[in-house]
Amino acid sequence: MRTYVRMIALAAALMGISEAATALTTATANLRRTPTNTGAVLGTVPQNTLVLVACSGQWCRTTYKGTAGYVARSLLKPVTGSARLTGDGTVYYRTCVQMRAAGVAPAKLGEPAYRTALDRNQNSIACERGE
Repeated sequence: MRTYVRMIALAAALMGISEAATALTTATANLRRTPTNTGAVLGTVPQNTLVLVACSGQWCRTTYKGTAGYVARSLLKPVTGSARLTGDGTVYYRTCVQMRAAGVAPAKLGEPAYRTALDRNQNSIACERGE
């Protein structure tokens, strides 16, 4: 067991621990295979797209439309950072029907009930009328 724990700790140290956060792209950004300016471009992420990122140095790992890659940190505007879990936690709403029944819809980006999966038109407001 100790060997396993040591192996996990070593892997984490070698990979560099980074926290996940949400960010908006400030311009159209190249999604690259490697965290370098010369890395192969896998696709582009449009301006004002909300993405989940894990950053280390000048590059952030993210996934856009099912493709994982790296985006330059300079092209991202942080929206939220990782927060330590305290207290009772946040209630998770799977659907807009559940969110409306609880009386918390619509939920804006940054509010505890907000989830990108419930923001179909990607305007930073989840479960607004018509969604």
